[in-house]
Amino acid sequence: MKSSLLYLVLTFVISINAVYAQEENPINYLNSLPTGLKLDKSIKRSYQMTTDYYNYDMKSNFLGKERLTGTITYGLNNDSVQWKDVYYAQWKDVYYAQSKVLDAVFPQGVKINFLQDFEYVPSEEVLTPEFFKDNLPEADPLIMNLIWDALGFDALAYCCWDSLKLGEEFRAKNMNFEVKIADIGTFENKDIRITWIGVTKINNKICAILKYSVMNNPLYIEYENMFMSGRSHYWGEIYVSLSDKQIEYANLTEDVLTDIEFKGQPNRKLGYIVRNINLSRIE
Repeated sequence: MKSSLLYLVLTFVISINAVYAQEENPINYLNSLPTGLKLDKSIKRSYQMTTDYYNYDMKSNFLGKERLTGTITYGLNNDSVQWKDVYYAQWKDVYYAQSKVLDAVFPQGVKINFLQDFEYVPSEEVLTPEFFKDNLPEADPLIMNLIWDALGFDALAYCCWDSLKLGEEFRAKNMNFEVKIADIGTFENKDIRITWIGVTKINNKICAILKYSVMNNPLYIEYENMFMSGRSHYWGEIYVSLSDKQIEYANLTEDVLTDIEFKGQPNRKLGYIVRNINLSRIE
């Protein structure tokens, strides 16, 4: 009888301690982000990246959509990354009737063979004309965006880590500047704002949720026979592991107003593009 009572008491004490431990950990995580945490770039990790483009006229009539999907792997030799299995799919041209159905399922699309096993070191060099001329001469603006977006998630996740406080919006003024994008135009980040809004668990890791928004960004593109000017709003969230500082998930939504002029054509085309990006960790 005494043994049974002692067992019950011990079980109760252990249970209470476990409850307090579970309650304590989240509180500790909300005190501050770990300032001494370093990202180990040698750890191999892969992500599935999906980017959808939805095209509209100025009266919100849906015109068509495009999708790029691919796998990007980090942690390779010399801090390089590698793309695999990048596919391009679209609903337009011969599919124009189906494109009126906004929720129509994308086909798998066409594989971008020149990106298979393409490896490079992420840096500001990917914004230069030489990077694409020397490595990806076949790349169009959609492929360029794919590479730039992956770099952008890293920049937003880590640029202001030590300055973030829970629930307080941080204006990353050091990140606001005009960027020359390859040799096709310019894009200006006017007002980058990042807020650490809490913690969650994803992929069995405790992660900080970083919310970002970047509004009223001018852009200008000159590509082949087309000129495009406009403005971009974009925003989203990035989930960064509090144990190893790796990105576990990220998303982006972008709204781009466009004024397009084609060489030799008198009429300009006004419209807008909505972009959705999901970056998901995979094994």
